[in-house]
Amino acid sequence: MKTSVLRWLLDPLTSLLALCLWSRERGRKPYETVWRLARVMRHPDELVYRIHGHRPDEPGDVIP
Repeated sequence: MKTSVLRWLLDPLTSLLALCLWSRERGRKPYETVWRLARVMRHPDELVYRIHGHRPDEPGDVIP
């Protein structure tokens, strides 16, 4: 099963938020990156997950 399908099944609200953010960005960032951002927005305690093993897309791309 693909990761994106699994994410939609396990956390549809985060996936919906990611889809809205991705469409607002007009696809400039990969959906995976936007999904991780949406996940941290909904669950700030998982910021360590985003930082560990994932580099920001751009040098100034830091979550406040």
